[in-house]
Amino acid sequence: MLYKRGKVYWYNFRWSIKQADGTVESFRIRQSAKTQNRNAAKGVEEEHRRALRLGEIHPNDPWPKAATIGPPIFRAFAKEFLQYVKTNTKPGTHTFYSVCLDRLLTFAAIADAPLDAITGETVSRYARHRQEVPENSVVTVNGDLRTLRRILHLAVEWGRLEHTPTIHELPQPKGRDRVLSFAEEAKYLAKASENLRDATILAVDTGMRPNSELFPLKWADVDLTVRTECPHGVVHVRQGKTDSAQRSLPLTPRAAEVLQRRKRAAEAKAEQSAFVFAGAGISGHITSVQHPHKTAIEAAGLDTFEFYCWRHTFGTRAAQSGMDRFTLARLMGHSSPSVAARYYIHVTETHVAAGFEKFVEYQTRNVAEGLAAAFPQASEAVQ
Repeated sequence: MLYKRGKVYWYNFRWSIKQADGTVESFRIRQSAKTQNRNAAKGVEEEHRRALRLGEIHPNDPWPKAATIGPPIFRAFAKEFLQYVKTNTKPGTHTFYSVCLDRLLTFAAIADAPLDAITGETVSRYARHRQEVPENSVVTVNGDLRTLRRILHLAVEWGRLEHTPTIHELPQPKGRDRVLSFAEEAKYLAKASENLRDATILAVDTGMRPNSELFPLKWADVDLTVRTECPHGVVHVRQGKTDSAQRSLPLTPRAAEVLQRRKRAAEAKAEQSAFVFAGAGISGHITSVQHPHKTAIEAAGLDTFEFYCWRHTFGTRAAQSGMDRFTLARLMGHSSPSVAARYYIHVTETHVAAGFEKFVEYQTRNVAEGLAAAFPQASEAVQ
């Protein structure tokens, strides 16, 4: 029966259930229809009776049933993820995830699927699909897979997903450990585009991390003032992977020349960029040199290596030049729980400058020898 309590209709009826032993159990159903319209209230009661009749609910169960909300579609959750990383991570990290996510969203089997429908098999198909695209290296694909894994783990943290599939990165060689010789450097620079050549010189002469330190370098962090301890100027790394990554890096003569030339060119433009390596993307700076890097390697006839190897080359050359390990750790922006507290704090700016001068002498001498080894005909002509 229907009746009113205040302005809202309620319904009241009895419902019996026959037990397995033949006995009958009776229940009183008394509940608000949560409506002021009699016909609507009657519909609510009839729907409740139907669910009882079909065995969808027990008389003691709440009605209406709580709505079951499944995991969101990947494309929708990706927007929440990007907002999260924008708020909680550094700009470089946000840029990395944005670029990787753009590629993931072109794959419909992931982009348009509920999060719980993304399986290990789906991920494997994506990896195979990406490997078929010539421009995508193993490093690129693995970046996408790490991004996907981070998104799904966040969904679990937020209670939007029960568990994540296992995501394995593709095997790749230890390409970042390669050290380039001075002759290889000379051949590479001779075939590199101007932008790539400048980025390479700064990478191999300062040891800056390409993606997080070199590419987003701003003019505001470049100081070309001549000082006793830094006669060619410095660049300031304001942010990085750790606190130790925040540092000031003295410049070699050729690195300073690169920055002076680029600064003159930048100031001559009508629209000036805040970045040393300006780019057309959302970030405002270049985020990759993958294609020109590959072209330069092929043109120079060199074995394949990652652009990151120039940072590793800097560290190795600095050590070979006689620079002590504590100065080198400071310049590389390395951090270690067992070393940082005891040793890094004792490396003064004067100490860093003195060690770096050894590297400048070593670098200048060997760059000339590398050019001579790479292009002996030109050297003979000069003599």
